[in-house]
Amino acid sequence: MNSRTRTLASFFTVAMAAILLGALVTTQIRPEAARASAEPTVAGAGAPSRVAGALGLDTFRDIARVRTSGVVNINTKKETKRPRRDSFHDFFGDDMMERFFGPQRGDKETQRSLGSGFIIDKDGYVLTNRHVVEGADEISVTLSTQRLGDRPYAAKLVGRDARTDVALLKIESKEPLTVLPLGNSDQTEVGEWVMAIGNPFGLGGNSVTVGVVSFKGRNMQLGVQGTGVDMIQTDASINPGNSGGPLLNSKGEVVGINTLIVTGGMSQSAGVGFAVPINVAKEILPQLRDKGKVVRGWLGVQIESLRADVARSYKLKDSKGAVISDVTADSPAEKAGIKPEDVVIAVDGQPVENNNDLSSYVAARTPGTTVSLKLLRSGAEKTITVTLGTFPERETAEATKEEDSAAHGLTLRDLSPDMAGNLDVPRTARGVVVAVE
Repeated sequence: MNSRTRTLASFFTVAMAAILLGALVTTQIRPEAARASAEPTVAGAGAPSRVAGALGLDTFRDIARVRTSGVVNINTKKETKRPRRDSFHDFFGDDMMERFFGPQRGDKETQRSLGSGFIIDKDGYVLTNRHVVEGADEISVTLSTQRLGDRPYAAKLVGRDARTDVALLKIESKEPLTVLPLGNSDQTEVGEWVMAIGNPFGLGGNSVTVGVVSFKGRNMQLGVQGTGVDMIQTDASINPGNSGGPLLNSKGEVVGINTLIVTGGMSQSAGVGFAVPINVAKEILPQLRDKGKVVRGWLGVQIESLRADVARSYKLKDSKGAVISDVTADSPAEKAGIKPEDVVIAVDGQPVENNNDLSSYVAARTPGTTVSLKLLRSGAEKTITVTLGTFPERETAEATKEEDSAAHGLTLRDLSPDMAGNLDVPRTARGVVVAVE
């Protein structure tokens, strides 16, 4: 064998050895890499990284593991007077019967209802819906971490707000609490995945359902006449018992409080649920905690968005603004000279796109604040200064019917033509909107 042949043989020998060594190293590395990619990274106190990471097949599994213990079951008890229908009561009346014969057997009955809530800080504050605890004589909270047979915690009603249907409770817990982080509902987008957690039908324990944000900004009247909340609509299944529970995004942050469902009957769900945006609750939390209620500025007008056809009748270039449809007698608006058919286009220099812009801005101001309204009247611009009053918390007729429907575990509100229009269903449609408890 000559020197050239020996050189070539040596080269091929070295090359084959390198290939075999590379294959051996690769087989040792790949299993470790596969195991590393399959195992979730632990971030802090055993919390899976998926809660704060990208959406994946195991995202909601990981969220459920971490967040479910921060969702509580709420039980309420209320003593009510049962109407008597015998002829003696009809003739003498309840007062006369009790005066001469003492308290009547069966005159009192206990109504119980169920709902959900979630812990927002380590001191034991719990957010839920107002209608879940409204009128209750006793409120108790059960943590998902409590063992069978453990006594629930007595809860104190710290504050409530009819307009947003939000309530704040407090418990004195003997064990560490799982606090749910509050997200930014303004950043939630249509089509985004969300998960609802709660205790449907009082089955015991928390269950989860998953869906998407179907729509943002469904303006719905919750508890105060003439006002509404821009709700988050979702197809994540919400049932009686879920009300007050959290709606979570794919990061495990609370973006809403599950509040209402639309149904064609007592048990037929239309798959349309609504949640109060968490930013709405965050705005009023300080007042609920400190005052027990929310004090808002009041203008004293009925307003509606400026539709395109109305804008044309006003000879306006676009349909931005809020139309004054009615002015309350002796209100700040009337005293300032605001009239029906005025179109408000700006408040304190900020453009008013629609009626919600104006009502939200005014409601966020404290009574006694002076605001400047730029409006159009008969085609001419006019600026009016108004000193706001205190918003009167007049509940809607639907809200006053809650006691009548409490025995069914549901708060029912008729599907009015206006509400049907907001829900993009025919105005002639029949049905009810259910505030699930």
